[in-house]
Amino acid sequence: MPRALKTFPSKYMPPSFSIATDNIYKFTCLFGLALIISAIFSVVSMYSASLERKVKYMEALILLEAKTEKNKIDEDLLEMNKKLLEVAKSNDKTGNIFAGAVLGTGIALSIFGAFLWHGKIQLRDDKLAQLQIEKLELELSKLRGELFQASSTEPVATVSQQEGTNDGSAVI
Repeated sequence: MPRALKTFPSKYMPPSFSIATDNIYKFTCLFGLALIISAIFSVVSMYSASLERKVKYMEALILLEAKTEKNKIDEDLLEMNKKLLEVAKSNDKTGNIFAGAVLGTGIALSIFGAFLWHGKIQLRDDKLAQLQIEKLELELSKLRGELFQASSTEPVATVSQQEGTNDGSAVI
């Protein structure tokens, strides 16, 4: 048996859901939605991590600036924490720009894919389904007509009046 046709052993489970790859527009739309979700998750996680770092640096700055007597190490720590705070703010801006670009790309892909999928694929599929329904209805009405015509042309056994009288008198 060729290796490409070999099936998986029964111990492997099939995937629980499949990715929509039946047309490129639906795939594009869903990929855009995945990018949107990723961008939102990235913004939330970057915000919480950045806020935690900024609070840590600000606490260190407040403690160092509150000291009345500062030595060279304190001055260096103060400068380092100020620089780290600036870097954290710069990283926030860069991360937000990147997440915004991913979000914008996701929105654009989703809209692009959805409009093309609906315009080119879904309308055609809806028309095809409607034509199939009409075809089946015509076939059904034709079969009903044939059935009615067949039942009306069959000889119907009728009871004659003479045989039908059952009043005890015999007809000779």
